[in-house]
Amino acid sequence: GSSGTAEAKKQALETAGVKVGKTPSETAELARELYKAL
Repeated sequence: GSSGTAEAKKQALETAGVKVGKTPSETAELARELYKAL
């Protein structure tokens, strides 16, 4: 959406069970783990 802060959106995703990286490198690591699980 176009409303709400980035932090609020991050919280909403995490509440829904989505892992969210705090940094680009952390996000990349989460993506690597996800691909390994496929």
